[in-house]
Amino acid sequence: MTVLVFPPIQCQCELPESYEAYRKQQHRWHSGPMQLFRLCFPDIIRAKVSVWKKVNLIFLFFLLRKLVLPFYSFTLFCVILPMTMFVPEAELPAWVVCYIPATMSFLNILPAPRSFPFIVPYLLFENTMSVTKFNAMISGLFQLGSAYEWVVTKKLGRSSEGDLLSLAEKESKQQRGVSVPNLDAIEDESKQHAKKKKMHNRIYKKELALAFLLLTASARSLLSAQGIHFYFLLFQGVSFLLVGLDLIGEQVD
Repeated sequence: MTVLVFPPIQCQCELPESYEAYRKQQHRWHSGPMQLFRLCFPDIIRAKVSVWKKVNLIFLFFLLRKLVLPFYSFTLFCVILPMTMFVPEAELPAWVVCYIPATMSFLNILPAPRSFPFIVPYLLFENTMSVTKFNAMISGLFQLGSAYEWVVTKKLGRSSEGDLLSLAEKESKQQRGVSVPNLDAIEDESKQHAKKKKMHNRIYKKELALAFLLLTASARSLLSAQGIHFYFLLFQGVSFLLVGLDLIGEQVD
């Protein structure tokens, strides 16, 4: 008996087709658990399971991953740290700025050690996404209007399904007496049709406002000779600026 082991198949079918789609996906993923926590907390307490399982579900999943981490990233790196640059008497201890974020980062990349070279851009992007996650957390926890939005994420490998169906129908009509359409020609035509779509950039005002705050704080940090804060605020401000101008990923039509 021969056993064949194939390597993992990688495809882009399940990737969001744009940053806007990814943003809505993350909003849904962080708003939903907060709604679930709000509704199911009494049932979790009364459930006939071990105390460790209750602690694992309440503190490690709901509170730590969905509540504490977005709140910590947003308030510390996007609000408190840049505001301290304008108050000379304020000073954050090193364990707040360096040690805790470094520990959290290593815990996040521990399941995938090959991602270690990308830890810096990952942290910058995650801090940028903390704005979306924080808004989603608040809306889900307090049942605000955006908590009830349900938008199916457009996937990169499925964005042209409607075009493929229409092209397949068109191809089948042209091929009289042929039961199988020319899939290669359909795929080429769909790619050409996708290129003709007009693309434009979105403007995200919250990210741009935070970019202005962070870049201004970085200039203030440079004048006050606080080197480590200057580099972080500069790179984080540039990250917010790129996201605010929608210069990452692919533009949407």
